[in-house]
Amino acid sequence: MSRGEGGMDVRRVCARLRSATTRAELASTLYREVSGYSLFDLQALRGRVERDLQSVPAGYRQRLYPLMMEMLFATHHTLIATMRRPDPDLPDEPLAGEFQEFCGMVEKTCLTRESDQRLGLLYYLLAAFNIFVLALPAHPVGTPFPGGLTVEVRNGEYLCPVREKADDVENALCPYCPAKQSDV
Repeated sequence: MSRGEGGMDVRRVCARLRSATTRAELASTLYREVSGYSLFDLQALRGRVERDLQSVPAGYRQRLYPLMMEMLFATHHTLIATMRRPDPDLPDEPLAGEFQEFCGMVEKTCLTRESDQRLGLLYYLLAAFNIFVLALPAHPVGTPFPGGLTVEVRNGEYLCPVREKADDVENALCPYCPAKQSDV
């Protein structure tokens, strides 16, 4: 796919995402889009995450990598399995207010990439399912951060040690994440 073709695809997908108004509508849209990816694409995304993690210190990478893989593959499986049911039991609640902003960030981020626009888009589609449909944190429970801190769940509430510190990171999922800042 040439850069121009990828850009048209990214714009088209983001326009479809923006048209969703409820969590159930978004799940349906995400299913249609993610179904267009093959298992080879999912494996290619795995390889991309592996490459991205090469710059991370080895000890941290060894703890983080399995969680990232579990998140990618489990999210993909959950999305496909849920939407293949005759009556997927999904909340018909309005999407969070920052969803439109999320779509803008995804479009901008994917369009500024020289390569792998399609894989980057797949990553964000899966993240959107977790964050906006399932109300799960952007990083799975147990995700380690420097200093020995992790994403955790307490009393049914997701807590993240870097939730408020990461809002300044361009392309970060943190501003859209339902986790609250943990009391570190």
